[in-house]
Amino acid sequence: MNARRLPARNDELLAAAVSAFAARGYFGTTTAQVAAEMGVSQPYVIQAFGSKRELFLRAHAHAGARIVAAFRAAGRDGFDPARLGAAYMRLVRTDLSAVLVHAHAFSAAPAEPAIAEEARRLFREITAAVRASGATVPETAAFLSRGMLINNLLLMDAAGSSEDADVLAVVAAILGPTAPTAPTAPTAPTAPTAPTAPTAPTVPTRPPTEAGPR
Repeated sequence: MNARRLPARNDELLAAAVSAFAARGYFGTTTAQVAAEMGVSQPYVIQAFGSKRELFLRAHAHAGARIVAAFRAAGRDGFDPARLGAAYMRLVRTDLSAVLVHAHAFSAAPAEPAIAEEARRLFREITAAVRASGATVPETAAFLSRGMLINNLLLMDAAGSSEDADVLAVVAAILGPTAPTAPTAPTAPTAPTAPTAPTAPTVPTRPPTEAGPR
């Protein structure tokens, strides 16, 4: 990644970028939308980060560091799939945007080699964190496979969009009964209604002329 010097508000800006990319993915997000999420101008974003690709790479690394930290903390006392799984679900419920940006990198990877390499880097770190807890290769594979399934269910908002009782039951079994729903992109502001033209005042009618004396 480019060693461009970032502003003092680096963490704050990257957190806003994570939120923007989480809602729309890499291809669906513009630098103007990220700038709006950050509360800065688009030229400022380009000056600070260079390009949308570079910004996504930095946002992905920023989000990924939180995921790796959660697994390392949960695995300090040895591998317990329930404990590591609970740590990941806490992350899903408290930092869903970070999880979704990690997942969005997979869909962008085929067309963006730099994003593919960043996704592989983070996958290696996550794998190493789980293995460091004492998990065997089969245990690590099973644990990460479930995590990938969770990510895909979150991306398609399976918990919030299905009306099929069987599907919802399966999703609840995987994500839990209070499954989070994916964030939605903010809608464009509604155009103000044009003011109604004032109505012309009513012209008073003249009173009838009184008849003169006969």
